Amino acid sequence: MTVTAAHLRELLASPLPDSALVLLEGRVEVVQQDDLDTDAYRGALVLVTKTELLDRGVGDESTDAELEQQATAIQTAVTELGG
Repeated sequence: MTVTAAHLRELLASPLPDSALVLLEGRVEVVQQDDLDTDAYRGALVLVTKTELLDRGVGDESTDAELEQQATAIQTAVTELGG
């Protein structure tokens, strides 16, 4: 599993209210945060929310390089969770 700029673009483009990028069973996907309480998403790790990205100054106008930088930071944090 690798977090990419494309994942972040998908999150930013999501029409879902309160959307989040999550890691579940080795895959990265965009979900509505309310869905995290359902059986289908139980155990999912929230990587970043759309609101958090926007608060970091990352948005639709961000360059691929800026998104890659954010994706790398998220990927590093996930890797470090493993010890």
